[in-house]
Amino acid sequence: MRKPHFLDPLGSLLPALERNMLKLRAMQMVLVMFYAEELKRKVLGLVQNTERLMAKLQPDGSVHERVPKGTKNPVDKALNALVDDGAITPDEKIEIVSLIDYRNDIGHRVHELVADLSTKRFARDLSEFGADRIKEFDYGAVERLQHFHQRLGGLYRTHHYVMPLSGNGLMFSAAEQTFLSEIERLKRKISRLHAVRQADVRAINTELSLAGTEFDSHERYPAHPLHKYDDGRLTQRGAEICYRLFDSGRSPMTVAHLMGISLQAARHRRKLWDAAGGKARPKVDYESLLHRKFYRKYDD
Repeated sequence: MRKPHFLDPLGSLLPALERNMLKLRAMQMVLVMFYAEELKRKVLGLVQNTERLMAKLQPDGSVHERVPKGTKNPVDKALNALVDDGAITPDEKIEIVSLIDYRNDIGHRVHELVADLSTKRFARDLSEFGADRIKEFDYGAVERLQHFHQRLGGLYRTHHYVMPLSGNGLMFSAAEQTFLSEIERLKRKISRLHAVRQADVRAINTELSLAGTEFDSHERYPAHPLHKYDDGRLTQRGAEICYRLFDSGRSPMTVAHLMGISLQAARHRRKLWDAAGGKARPKVDYESLLHRKFYRKYDD
């Protein structure tokens, strides 16, 4: 069944909760890209450096390099070598591969990882209905990559691998610490904003109920065509319904949802309602207000 038309009262303005979630995701994506690339280098370095050293120590040719330079799919073959040596389990290899693939998704499909936070309804629908092919953001990827860096970093003790040396971590350390501290701060902020959002949603859902009110009738239903012109402006009847909704104690956000107008427009109407006296304003006979005219666009 086709969904009814929905006008987002916030328009193109992204709320604070979603803005902070985007900041969190952006920092995590940068960390994932760095961690994943370094993990690939570490996996290759462990196998290649160790076997190259062993080949020099045993020049009789008894040591066979399983991942020589120039080989195709070197990371996958290096992971297989680690599995064969008992350094990691097959399940750990699968998880490492999935994390590397996720890094590739960030590089090539970043738009899909933020689509669910879009202000565009079409983008959110694509994210929802294309879930089988559109990637979902993984909030646990950073921690899992950190785990595998520590896991592989300890193999020199347990399996006597030669650890590769790199200055990349040193150059990235300041950015890494900044991102990690900001991520923790954003998580706390997002948690507070989410609690506020849930409370707001419960309050608005309560206000959206029109059962047993004057707005439960056909011509006084807020979204009735008599209340708006084709260009979205409120008619006299629409303005009166808007004011009566404020009379009933409903918030601008609820009025925006019920009337199908933007939050900015609802707030503007609230100011006009206050200027007219608020609940003490002179009452207007709804039935005396002019009906809008409807014009046929096409002739049969």
